[in-house]
Amino acid sequence: MTEATGPAKLFQFAVIGNAVIDAIAHVDEALLKKFDLHKSDSNTLSHGAMLELSAAITVEQFRSGGSAANTAYTLARLGSRVCFLGLIGADPTGRHFTADMVSAGVTVTPPNQGYRTTEVFTLLTPDGNRTMVQSAPPMPSTDDSWVDDSFIEQSANLILGAYACGTHPAACEYAAKVAHGAGARIILSLASSRAVQAAASTLVDLISTYHPLVIGHTAEWQHLIDSADAHTAKRMESTPRVITRSGEGAAYYSGDGKVVDSPTQPIPKPTDLSGAGDAFAAGFLHSFLNGGSPNLALAHGHQLGRAVVLSLGPRLASPAEAYDHA
Repeated sequence: MTEATGPAKLFQFAVIGNAVIDAIAHVDEALLKKFDLHKSDSNTLSHGAMLELSAAITVEQFRSGGSAANTAYTLARLGSRVCFLGLIGADPTGRHFTADMVSAGVTVTPPNQGYRTTEVFTLLTPDGNRTMVQSAPPMPSTDDSWVDDSFIEQSANLILGAYACGTHPAACEYAAKVAHGAGARIILSLASSRAVQAAASTLVDLISTYHPLVIGHTAEWQHLIDSADAHTAKRMESTPRVITRSGEGAAYYSGDGKVVDSPTQPIPKPTDLSGAGDAFAAGFLHSFLNGGSPNLALAHGHQLGRAVVLSLGPRLASPAEAYDHA
């Protein structure tokens, strides 16, 4: 396929995100209240509280996750050439994560000895909403030494996940600089309100400096606008972006005043909302950056997001089949 961003490279997408293993469990609303968890968002607990929560739930599945990693996985399953750059431990969960990504066709950077792969509880309530819980993360890292320039230089596009921008801001800023120098398109995936809040200053700086394509929810985008100074906020309005509206559709803003809107109908009985935005991003990007119109790309994003919502877990083994049955 012809790249939309220039001559063909080894990879269509380099993706920087956090490597995560999700422990999935069904719970009731009372448990969320007991642990003072914010529903449908990412939460952090102390180590002791995490142990208490672990004893109170029954884990049904362990799945590889992480917002940007989910998008990378789905892009590869759709046929895109993808590499994933992240801090992956050499521990058993890290090996599980790597095996899942490789099985989808993703090229993964080598594991980091001494680093522990992140584990997150995904708690599903009866209404299909998912609440993420993990131990309180360390301070944002200033280490960018693990970013492999060659992977980015060989990629037509660089996707930076908001979670990674919060936990590894220096690495993401360095990766964006390398991508810009190599002529790669930069894409920011906002992922969640919590991720955007944690990484707001880094995300605003990246938008101001590189004018990337941004994909996120309307509330996430508004938070970035509100966190910027008036001059920067005005400039950000010309940023190309795809803004979703919680199951009611999405719109593509070209940055030059053109808007393509694609409404959808909410799903009355969702199975699991986790990963819907990640799948939407993959469907949109795979179509749009391979020459598809904004209308077609938005439709493909909706179809993959809907398929994920109607299944358990954030990833589809055969995402292309969602196009045939949408």
